[in-house]
Amino acid sequence: MKRRELIKSSLLGLGASALALSGCNKENNIYDKSDNELNIIPKQTAQYEFSCPLPFNYKTIDEIVELNKTLKKSKVTTFYNNAPNQDFNNWVSISRAKNDKFKTYEEFGEFAKYAIDKGFNISYLMNSPKPYSHKDFRTFGKEFYDLLEYLYKIQIRDIKISNPQVALYINSKFPNMFNLHCSTAFEYNSLSQYIYLFKLYPNFTLIDVSNNENQNFKLLKSLRDKFPNIKLELMVNEGCIKFCPVRIACVTEGGFAIIDCGPLQMEKSAISHFTKTGAIYPWNLEYYSALGINNFKFISSTGKENTRSNYHDITTLKKYLTCVEEGIENYSSNFFFEIFEKLKDSPYIQQDKTKEIKLSELKDMLPDIRYFIKHGHECAIKCNHECNYCYECSKKIDNALIYS
Repeated sequence: MKRRELIKSSLLGLGASALALSGCNKENNIYDKSDNELNIIPKQTAQYEFSCPLPFNYKTIDEIVELNKTLKKSKVTTFYNNAPNQDFNNWVSISRAKNDKFKTYEEFGEFAKYAIDKGFNISYLMNSPKPYSHKDFRTFGKEFYDLLEYLYKIQIRDIKISNPQVALYINSKFPNMFNLHCSTAFEYNSLSQYIYLFKLYPNFTLIDVSNNENQNFKLLKSLRDKFPNIKLELMVNEGCIKFCPVRIACVTEGGFAIIDCGPLQMEKSAISHFTKTGAIYPWNLEYYSALGINNFKFISSTGKENTRSNYHDITTLKKYLTCVEEGIENYSSNFFFEIFEKLKDSPYIQQDKTKEIKLSELKDMLPDIRYFIKHGHECAIKCNHECNYCYECSKKIDNALIYS
């Protein structure tokens, strides 16, 4: 065989072999499967466990105790918060608004101990995503360590973080003494990020999944399968749109944002904004439960009233859990909208501007969770570009609610 023909024959043979080994041919391609889609049959697999802010008054704590007595499908089991207005909060913790009544950590501890005695778990928030230098740490390090010793003394074992530096300092000084929780402010969007984080710091016991991924069911299933012993918790009433470009800047300084996200908040209409928030409707919890996700987080208002630093009104929490418990047949659209802060005071959702329809009618117009089971993992690359599903839903709702 001539040299030229030999080389040609060898290359052709190598090409065929490489193709077979690479799995790129149709028969061997592991991704060319018709069963790659999720099939989730909604079913409650355990009692839903909710977390909400720790109220800094005994009356509200007692109200939640009484609320729990009326519930079967769900229960408030955990309070989260931190001592507001501490100097080092700008580095480690985020204060939500002001509460000038607090001067010491011991004052926070009195409410925490009262809640623990009532059967609640406490998750202390050290969830600022802001990184810091060694020079910065020297300005607050002693107070930070003193606080950890105090938290351990009053039986608080869970700390929620969103900066791996905090995990480093906790574990180096207090190894195996605290359980770490991932805050949503990590803003992680891949399985590998959690795998790498837990290799570095193995004492994580809960993931608060980023609001961006509430409807990414393929990621949620991967997290559930990979970490069967770590709880997954989802925020149900977040008011921010998914993929907000200023979210980290907004939370880093505890509510002081140098960037105005107002134009995003009222994009097209209040309903248009709401359908893109990733909010989890009460009737959809069964879909998450079917995956083994039964932990959910309820946030407080971010306005002037009822902030996390002064959480005292559980009306919206009670309404949400009522929908979970009783269903929606006897409730109106306004009852539903009052649960969500960004909508309840909107000019689009006022009695003089909107019709009041049944919640069961509204449900059929809201984005369908089954759409996200199929397409939720594509939201990051197709929303506002190839896909306008949520916006089309919002137009139907606007047409049904708003007087012409």
